[in-house]
Amino acid sequence: MVESKTGVTQIKNGNYHWVILSILVLAQLVMSMGAYVWGPLAPELRDNFGLNRAQIGSITSALYFTSVLVAIPSGLAVDRLGARILLIFSLVIMGLSFTLMIFARSYIYFLVLAAASGIGYGMINQISTKGIMYWFSSKLRATAMGIKQTGVTIGGAIIAVLLPTLSAIYDWRLGVLVIGILMFVAAVVALILYREKPEITSIDGTVMVSTPSRKVEKGALKKVMANPVLLILCILTPLLAMGQICIASFLMLYLEEDLSFSVGLAGACMTVTMIAGTVGRIGWGIISDRVFAGDRIKPVILLTFIAFIGASGMAFLTESSPVWIVFFLAILMGGTFIGWNAVLITLGAEIAGQELAGSIMGIMLTVAWTGIIIGPPVFGFIADSSGYFWGWQLIAVFALICTFGFFYVSGLTKRMELKGNS
Repeated sequence: MVESKTGVTQIKNGNYHWVILSILVLAQLVMSMGAYVWGPLAPELRDNFGLNRAQIGSITSALYFTSVLVAIPSGLAVDRLGARILLIFSLVIMGLSFTLMIFARSYIYFLVLAAASGIGYGMINQISTKGIMYWFSSKLRATAMGIKQTGVTIGGAIIAVLLPTLSAIYDWRLGVLVIGILMFVAAVVALILYREKPEITSIDGTVMVSTPSRKVEKGALKKVMANPVLLILCILTPLLAMGQICIASFLMLYLEEDLSFSVGLAGACMTVTMIAGTVGRIGWGIISDRVFAGDRIKPVILLTFIAFIGASGMAFLTESSPVWIVFFLAILMGGTFIGWNAVLITLGAEIAGQELAGSIMGIMLTVAWTGIIIGPPVFGFIADSSGYFWGWQLIAVFALICTFGFFYVSGLTKRMELKGNS
């Protein structure tokens, strides 16, 4: 079912919304394998090209820099042109970039191709959010968004296992080639199976076709500026995004260098972290839909506080720390710093509405991804100059700031509801 203003519309597409969700999960998964490849690839880049931590972090930043540049334009394009054509384009451009990485011989080459792949990656959240807003009702929307977002963490978990294995047996170049090929495969699947949006008909059989707004940009910007909840989301999400990308980029190096983990054990811990993020993205969505009856703020308050505990604990680990404690803290960080996305993306999209979902998401991601651009070089610099302890403490403080920030949002939302009912 899909909501309508009249309350008398229905979808004549059976269960095809689950097919759409499966396509979006596949696209998110293979593109996230590319976005998260730099953490597992870090030891190879360090040894083969003599890179320091800040340079490795800068490769991730290059990908997200171009992602930020295209976020708002692609969000507007999704609202005007639809999701299908941009989904195919984003997969092809990112797949081509990763296929060309097999010829890499220098640090600059990686920077350029990472930046090119970011053009594709910068579109996927707007595309998938638009699709879910059209194909799922509010009763299932956060759950569907959580399932879709598991593509990110599953992709990260797969690459954490796949790349070290391929590197040990063959060469890291085979790993990036496989990622590129998978993106091309996903593009073909989208070309064949993806439908733009469900066909809506009234009870009397009249076809109702929704059309994109011709003033998308003005409407989207006006909504952001006028809604204090969206403004606060734009302030806080970069902090969570910074924690997420720093974990993905540096956890394996930290485990190897400071805790003397083997490559295999560090990769296993990274995989567990991504699995925890996968469970978190679905779990927080279900908790929001079912336990809190659609409240998106309360579960975020809980998860940000747990994130604070996980990052704080990680900072105090030593070589003598039991392995199970390391894995436990990694699970806490994965389930929160990597598991937060679905609930907050759903909140932003619901405030925007179906017609402006892509545009609002583009604006939110442009702001949120500043944390992803800034985070890895800053964390890497701190680790190089002062040690990992202060890097983990930094993202712990960010999580605590978010906890208090969302407490404020919760009260603000209640006041806005009371004002609207008066």
